[in-house]
Amino acid sequence: MRRPRRRRTTTRLRGRLGWAAVALASVMGSNWALAMPASAATTTIEDTAIGTGNNQVSYSGTWTQCSGCAPSALNSSYRYSTNFGAIATVRFTGSQVNIFGIKAPGGGHAAFSVDGDTPTVVDTFSTTVAATLVFSSGRLSGGPHVVKITNVHDRNPASNGYYVAFDRAEVATDPAPPPPPPPAQTATTVEDTAIGTGNNQVAYSTGWMACVGCVASPNNSLYYTGVPGAVVTIRFTGTQINVYGVKGWANGFGTFRIDGAQPAVTDTYAPDSTVTLLYTSNVLTAGAHTLTYTNDGHRNATSTGNNIGFDRAEITTTAPPTAPPSYAGPRSGKPWLSGTFPDPVMNQQNLEAFCNWRGAPCDFVLLYVTRNNWTNVTQPADLLRTFATWPGRLIISIPPFPENIGASNATCATGAYDSYWRTFGTFLNTYGRQNSFLRLGWESNGDWYQWAGTNPTDYVNCFRHVADAINSTAEPDPTICWCLNAHYSQNPPSHNPMELYPGDAWADGVGLDAYDHYPPSTTKAAFDAQANAPGGLNYWYNFAQAHNKLFGVGEWGVVSGSGSNGGGDSANYVQWMYDWFVAHAGKGFAYEYYFNNCDQNNVGSNLYRPIGNGCFYRNSSAAARYKQLYSAKP
Repeated sequence: MRRPRRRRTTTRLRGRLGWAAVALASVMGSNWALAMPASAATTTIEDTAIGTGNNQVSYSGTWTQCSGCAPSALNSSYRYSTNFGAIATVRFTGSQVNIFGIKAPGGGHAAFSVDGDTPTVVDTFSTTVAATLVFSSGRLSGGPHVVKITNVHDRNPASNGYYVAFDRAEVATDPAPPPPPPPAQTATTVEDTAIGTGNNQVAYSTGWMACVGCVASPNNSLYYTGVPGAVVTIRFTGTQINVYGVKGWANGFGTFRIDGAQPAVTDTYAPDSTVTLLYTSNVLTAGAHTLTYTNDGHRNATSTGNNIGFDRAEITTTAPPTAPPSYAGPRSGKPWLSGTFPDPVMNQQNLEAFCNWRGAPCDFVLLYVTRNNWTNVTQPADLLRTFATWPGRLIISIPPFPENIGASNATCATGAYDSYWRTFGTFLNTYGRQNSFLRLGWESNGDWYQWAGTNPTDYVNCFRHVADAINSTAEPDPTICWCLNAHYSQNPPSHNPMELYPGDAWADGVGLDAYDHYPPSTTKAAFDAQANAPGGLNYWYNFAQAHNKLFGVGEWGVVSGSGSNGGGDSANYVQWMYDWFVAHAGKGFAYEYYFNNCDQNNVGSNLYRPIGNGCFYRNSSAAARYKQLYSAKP
């Protein structure tokens, strides 16, 4: 077993000198081979062919021209960028495009997207500097196309920078065959009545009872027990198992184990009885496995009993889940990542409804795990399946422990929960979401969450344990953000949230939740004063810059749900926030998420959902301004 490793502190090279110096020191001459063109008929688009027409290239964000630099390029010129979200857009007509760039010790990850389709992320790191082919589109339909090259500000651990370069594009003009169809997934269901000790069968110990017609299920049957230590054993052949059982008002804790390994505990209490997903395993090696589900004999304080129930298991019998499409940088057209929370239910339909309404695709989606038990917190299978085919990236809000189960920062700080978070890291691997942003223990400077930093030492040590545990299994490491609430800090007791900072080795970014309330921004002068004051936008942005961390606004919005403490339907607030984003684009500002919500007991930030069906607020003036700003090209 690998030891959890401490995260290294991110280091950035800034400006032209860093890469040029490496290039001159590493390369003597220009002995590199030209890649073969896609066909005999080719058109070359150089980095200097600037424009938005056919066979031209346009640049957004900061790109620097390097003329006469090593390594040599065909026209003695190439352009490079180190900035997050910088994009080079090449428009061409043909059936294939080859992109030539620079690979070097300071090379970062570049994302290539053709016609807005599934992007490909390329690592441009090399131990030596070379001008070379970095991306080939493969065969395309003959006609006009657009390829975008995006600096996603990521790198492999061996690189010392985030450089992405464009030298030229070579376009070919011959026909393309259609792509093959994707493979189908299959599953096997093992019902509670498939009793036996063989493959795809269920064996019950003493204490289990059959219950026919008790709770709706596919075969109208399930088994349950209230006996401590009673166990059901499922033998199966496959690569993953989902277990469905009963949650109810008299239910307690159950423990799942695969092949006798690390246990996962699930609280099966719920106010109403229902059959639901209780457990999803990690992806397993193909072959025979054994799962046990045991009654722990305990329950939470709300439950009236210790029952657990088993309804069925679904076995994946094909290959592990395929990774989602790679993320190619901003699809929104903004030089930062822009997204939303998919109100009112976290699914792709609600996400795209908001993005389509505003007139610009979303780059990220803001998600929250269910916080009632360890399985839902660290094995969010339904959430990751829901967004498995979505091509954007995820920002996932995760608590350091479930709520209302007696867990605490103090216990977390001892490492007692590390095994759960190692499982979470493996889960990200399973679903190909290691590139997610994780808002770990968000808004800890408030007093409304159970992980609030009332004891700074406990909170910091808890954060470090969780970060180390996730990074010990997730490969590559996700981006872990330390995220606070703007303005006044209820915690720690000193009201100085700096005491809650986990340290540069454990945080990749700094995030802020900034709403127009407590206090509202009634004027631009008030907005600026709040931004500059301790706890404001500029205050935490400057902190992130000083610690060489990315900065993001994880939640923001107008507020009609806080009465006189909120700014209401304020188009000005939307404008001022957007102006701030524009002013800081390409300068360490990474992302922002408009938190669209119209629940009665929430901030009331809704811009587009009609009032009714549980929606109590709508901000038409703010909506018009937001749509105008986000549908416009930068």
